Amino acid sequence: MYLGIDFSGGAYPWKARCSRPTVWVATVGDVVAPRLTDLRPVQSLPGEGEPFDRLLALLRAGDFAGAGIDAPFAIPAKYLPPGGHDELLDRVSKLSSAPDRPFALGAALVELAAGITPLNQKKPHRQTERFWVERGVNTRSTLWNGPRGGAAFTAACLTLLARSGRPVWPWNCGQGMLVEAFPAAQLRTWALPHSGYSKPEQHDAREQILVGLAKRLDFSADQRDAMLRSPDALDAVIAAFAAIAAIRQGAPARYPDDGLIAVMDDGDS
Repeated sequence: MYLGIDFSGGAYPWKARCSRPTVWVATVGDVVAPRLTDLRPVQSLPGEGEPFDRLLALLRAGDFAGAGIDAPFAIPAKYLPPGGHDELLDRVSKLSSAPDRPFALGAALVELAAGITPLNQKKPHRQTERFWVERGVNTRSTLWNGPRGGAAFTAACLTLLARSGRPVWPWNCGQGMLVEAFPAAQLRTWALPHSGYSKPEQHDAREQILVGLAKRLDFSADQRDAMLRSPDALDAVIAAFAAIAAIRQGAPARYPDDGLIAVMDDGDS
């Protein structure tokens, strides 16, 4: 089976009580004829402890082929420590968690990067992100900690990767590997709306996405309603296709030091 996880770098989405969940976990089974077997907010995961800890337990168990996570897996290569991605994860794992969330603030990640190479750009992007920016997909910078920044998002995800102990694609491959997903890039590849669908009132765009998704995935009426109501639930489902794509493609012969976003094209379907 495959997992898809919509993610967050904020504090509130990880609270045990959350009136409007934005972190969702999708489970897709039968890769030959993909079927959505489960879709739930992180607060509904089984187990004890806070939602972040329950998600960690799910990933540590490794009872899945791959998990696509909608969050950045690295920072631009220029700002990586000498030991590359492995050292980045190690350094992030040693950052102090903020008082209101189980991971460091974005500011701590920016400080870590600036300690390696002074930041000379306001919003630097990785190579894989520049690829999608050039194709008209709005992409946050992993080292921008201002409005609409991606630093907090990245700090949270790197913490999850470091603590999970799972193989991280493309640096390592294997059972239960974690894969970077980017639903907007996936939707753009499928020629479906890749922006303007994330607000509650943008039902029409989500309806159009669901029509396209139904050609690639079997899901129930209740699951369809959940995706129509929540763009975060929809993103979690789309993120699972990154894991499927990475498993099918295998380890790339060459890739940037700062990683890759996995996307399934129609030839992979």
